[in-house]
Amino acid sequence: MRRQVGAPVPVLARIAAPIATELPEAIPSVLGIRRGHDTLAFGNITGALAFQGGLLPALGMTLTPWRPTPLVLAALLIAIAGAVMRRVCIMRAIVLRPTPMRAGGLLYAGFLGYRLAA
Repeated sequence: MRRQVGAPVPVLARIAAPIATELPEAIPSVLGIRRGHDTLAFGNITGALAFQGGLLPALGMTLTPWRPTPLVLAALLIAIAGAVMRRVCIMRAIVLRPTPMRAGGLLYAGFLGYRLAA
């Protein structure tokens, strides 16, 4: 797989797996928001992200011979930076605005740029 894509498997898993698994979760949430069920929609996305971002990587790192590479460590640091940014935004305001969400997208784009340059 690595030769075909040109990326380490953990990095590919952190990029492709969330997109492939969370896009189907987004559709019921969008429909829920359109129907005025924003709390239910937010809970749906939050629960799915907690499962995908917490339990599955923890199991993978525990049950496999995992050794972090510089690229994986960069992905980790960028993910932590994004989480800290989001936490600060939540602590300062009750409503999440689009600007902090764009900042998370910029972090993601920065990681992809780092990967392509490496």
